[in-house]
Amino acid sequence: MEQLENNEIEKVNEEDRALSLILDTDVSHEVSEEFSLPDYVPEVRKIIKVTSEALPEGKYLNDTGSEPRLELTGTVTYSVIYTDDEGKLCAVPLTTGYEFGVNLARAPHISNIKTSVEGVTYRVIAPRKLTMKSKLKSRVIAFENKEIKENITPRSGAEEIYLERCQKEISALEIKEASLQNIRISERLESIKEQQMHPIWCDAHIILTDVKTQKDLVCVRGEVSIRCLLSGDGCEDVIYKTVPLSEEIESEGTLAGDMARAHARCVSLSISSEEKDGENALFFDLTCEIEATTIRNGEISVTTDAYSTKNETEATYKSMEYFKGLKAQNGSFTLSESKKRENKEISEIIAVLADPVYEKSETKGAKIYHHGKLLVDVIGKKISDTDGEVQYMHDYYELPIKYEADMGKATKSIMAQCDFSIGKQSARYDDESFYLTAEIFVSHSVYEKCEALVLDQAIIKTDKEVIKDSSCVRVCFPREGETLWDIAKRYHTTKSKIKEQNDIENEDLRSVQSLII
Repeated sequence: MEQLENNEIEKVNEEDRALSLILDTDVSHEVSEEFSLPDYVPEVRKIIKVTSEALPEGKYLNDTGSEPRLELTGTVTYSVIYTDDEGKLCAVPLTTGYEFGVNLARAPHISNIKTSVEGVTYRVIAPRKLTMKSKLKSRVIAFENKEIKENITPRSGAEEIYLERCQKEISALEIKEASLQNIRISERLESIKEQQMHPIWCDAHIILTDVKTQKDLVCVRGEVSIRCLLSGDGCEDVIYKTVPLSEEIESEGTLAGDMARAHARCVSLSISSEEKDGENALFFDLTCEIEATTIRNGEISVTTDAYSTKNETEATYKSMEYFKGLKAQNGSFTLSESKKRENKEISEIIAVLADPVYEKSETKGAKIYHHGKLLVDVIGKKISDTDGEVQYMHDYYELPIKYEADMGKATKSIMAQCDFSIGKQSARYDDESFYLTAEIFVSHSVYEKCEALVLDQAIIKTDKEVIKDSSCVRVCFPREGETLWDIAKRYHTTKSKIKEQNDIENEDLRSVQSLII
């Protein structure tokens, strides 16, 4: 509690701000494009599988209209795996751009957008002409840094109003995005002993296993897993390469011990072959991006009540919503599932393409559960028993994902962000079932939605002074649950005066029978 004059009130309020949620919504949009394949690519007879990924490129705030609009752009990449007229396995990469916007109530202090491809449909118009249509889903989260401001009148004049304020400290969320880190890795992939084998498809998984903070830094550890499908003369092979990843991302103002989470994505990946010392070797060139976010709970001061010791005061209150960071970390678990076999014609698995998708979060006590699904595509082949003819096929499964974490406290009102990524995996068939074992990596942050009852307005009636009779002694008998602040406000005095007159040091009134005012 402190005694302030009018001209000090505005100064105090300007220093206190808290993150307030403007928007948390899912936005669906479609991208459609017609592609003509280049002449050096074999013609398409049958599409086996299309993989796709959305890569965000830019976001900016357009506030020239009646309300701010967040504009976003990016690229959708496709990898079309197909067979040509001779029945050989081929692949071709394709790209198209996307853009969309979201209207906001106010300009955001910080925003986070995660865009993913929910589904792809395609059609072969001609041997060298394809149409691709993607359904994209973007989760848009925007916060404003809202000033905590109460209205106390009168706000001007030379008269001292003897204002008493009751303030408390609350622990409120502070989010900071670290600098976007671009990484390029170029290394030898593997030697190819069979000269007729050539790469037709490749992908990269970036797995972050540890994210920690130091002063002005976010330290990220993990690995990059490269996978390449080779084909030639009726045979296929999948080769793997794992490269350790260790990066320090600049984040000014970050302190050791701050919570942090990070997410990485592959921007581009190319495979090339080169002959060295009479040996044909493959090399990869990867570019990826790492985004890091630091989370801290900072102490901010809010005014819960105010009154004048000299004049009658009429106070009203409001509920203030704010957030508190509960957890931000990276974790992992092993997924082992089986499903009834769908395609029983496949005799040999060539490659398994698995993509994890986050769906929702729920809480039970102090536990949080992140739910999702693993979309599994099996590329295989059927070999004829009569003439040995090879036919390439596709099989598809959805497996449930559930990750459990301890939040440290029980709460039902939360907001969560979660990203799943996949590490090592193995798959097999038997006559009736499909089996998959995979490492699933999780990057998640959990925020608690909190409310505090704070002062909205205190009207100080300067024309109605409190009448105090100094010739008599007043005795107050505290009511059950009443605080020293409540009594001081009721009698338009101060807590310090009541303590002094009653020779008490603390504010615990449970053992106090009466007070002299």
